[in-house]
Amino acid sequence: MPLKTSLIKKQLINFDIRQVGWLSVLYFLALFFILPLQIIIQYTDPQSRQYMEKGDLFVYSPDIQWILSITVPVLLAILLFRYLHKKQVSDFVHSMPIKRVSLFHHHLITGMVLLIIPILLNALLLLALRAFADIGDYFTAMHVLAWLGVLLFLNTLMLLATVFTGMITGMFSMHFILTYIFVLLPAGLVLLVLANMSILFVGFPVEYYLELAIHKFSPISYFFVNFTATLNLSWIVMSAYTVAGILLYLAALWLYVHRRIEATSQAIVYPFMQPVFRYGVTFCFMMAGGYYFHVASSSFGWVLFGYAVGSLIGFIIAEAILSKTWRIYNSYKSYLAFVIFLVVVMVAANLAKGNYENRIPSADAVKQVYFGDFYNYTGEMGDPGIKPLYFTDKKDIELVQELHRQAIEAPEIDGWYEGDLRTAFFVYEMKNGSKVVRSYTYSLDDDPELKKLQYEIEGLNAYKHANNPVFNIASSEVYGVDVQSNNIKQSSTTISDPELIDRLIEAVRKDIELADPQTDLEEVRTYSMDLLTNKDQGYYYLEFDDSYKNTINVLEDAGVYEDLRVYPDDISSIKLEDFERNNTVTVENRKDIEYILNHVIYYSENEDSYYVRFSLNRGQSMQDELSIEYDDLPESIKNQLEE
Repeated sequence: MPLKTSLIKKQLINFDIRQVGWLSVLYFLALFFILPLQIIIQYTDPQSRQYMEKGDLFVYSPDIQWILSITVPVLLAILLFRYLHKKQVSDFVHSMPIKRVSLFHHHLITGMVLLIIPILLNALLLLALRAFADIGDYFTAMHVLAWLGVLLFLNTLMLLATVFTGMITGMFSMHFILTYIFVLLPAGLVLLVLANMSILFVGFPVEYYLELAIHKFSPISYFFVNFTATLNLSWIVMSAYTVAGILLYLAALWLYVHRRIEATSQAIVYPFMQPVFRYGVTFCFMMAGGYYFHVASSSFGWVLFGYAVGSLIGFIIAEAILSKTWRIYNSYKSYLAFVIFLVVVMVAANLAKGNYENRIPSADAVKQVYFGDFYNYTGEMGDPGIKPLYFTDKKDIELVQELHRQAIEAPEIDGWYEGDLRTAFFVYEMKNGSKVVRSYTYSLDDDPELKKLQYEIEGLNAYKHANNPVFNIASSEVYGVDVQSNNIKQSSTTISDPELIDRLIEAVRKDIELADPQTDLEEVRTYSMDLLTNKDQGYYYLEFDDSYKNTINVLEDAGVYEDLRVYPDDISSIKLEDFERNNTVTVENRKDIEYILNHVIYYSENEDSYYVRFSLNRGQSMQDELSIEYDDLPESIKNQLEE
């Protein structure tokens, strides 16, 4: 008898290899073409060798490596356990004198071996290339081992997830779909919940929570980020995935042992899981529907309509899948139960709404408060030279809190808005270690008090220092300054004298501290400056105009201002074209040219505005098309247009 059992296992191994071995071979070939062969081709071509990437091996077609890692294990597991989806085959396999535990491990281990072999062989080829070819400067043995470990980890995790979902369903198509739903569900569910929280609660900082952890909730998104960017794996996340993998294995084994043989062709095999599937699909469709109508209309009435329609569609789809028919009229009680649940949740959210939205911590309990744009909160995602802004002085904290109170009352701006728009991100870091985080988008056009507070904060030197790179770089780090004239005259001068650079940077700093907050968003900035450094970004960019008196004086002393400034005498004519581009007027009068030069703006959407194009008689025009409002035109030009 032991001989017979051993023989059956050999036959099953041969059967599995004949069934899915071809997939393992294709996986080996795909990895071979992506890595060893591509490295050989680039290395043997002297011209291509100059552009070869050095470092980890995920720089070679990272997106394809990622796609293979999340598809091959899934297909492999589905094919290995597809006998569970066919009654006759399932009856035959389970009638053999092999315990289910042994049968389960047989398929699982076979699948893992067929995944490991192609990855391991390519790793050995890479090590051989490094050993026998002079290619050690491009990747090390540690790079190969890191690549091997990451790929084996992701492939094994996806295999275990697919085996687990295979124990839940009795349908081949559902096995494939459920696997990706299951793996993506944590990240997708968090995304939907956060998006809907931003609808229900004014000030909810959805971007803050999304950026903190959203991609970590699914190995698919987490490894995509690490494959396509610099490999930076978190041991905490990897440990969580390891625990999840062990739990998936144990759960899959238990479900397989207790699975009914006749449970084939059923969407969800276990009755206790059917409500989870039914209401899970309904809940996700409900949130997707609500958010869709929020984006489309920004009306809460339409959001409620989206919740109702989305939940109904989701329930119908889930129930039809479970019943394998569209005749689900008798299931209305299950939907009514979900509606009652939804009403309870909405009532609870409404009760918590006021407390959440109006909460502003006491200034005495605040250690420091961050104010600014969300993406610069950590100091890692902002523009080069821009620092996170933290207020620690109680007077400044109270000023930020007053702005916060006004922002709560201001109407939320959704979609396109033309005007003085602000996005404010508040992070109160409390003395007890907790945080209160809020985010708002509002307009300053119709709220004088809000505008006053906004400009008062933006006028603080602390705000200016944090948000202007010239304050956040040492003069000694700047080896050159490129000064350009913008929009009208094409002119550029490079300053390389260290003493002059120091004077120029100090002058710019003084002018920024003296400047009032920008109030006219459409005012044409006359000049720009690139501070050239040896840092990674290469340069820091800033703009200035003739109100920067100290800066202009330094440029005048250096003899470069004359070539940068645009004088009315530099302009031979101005071409004005109406908004519909049906009428054109040429301006040559000196006074009119000077008047237009002082009132031109970047762009206007007003239909009575005019496009402006300058022709120069000294210097080269940048050929930029600017705008001017009709009310800002000289009276002589208005009279000419009315004729």
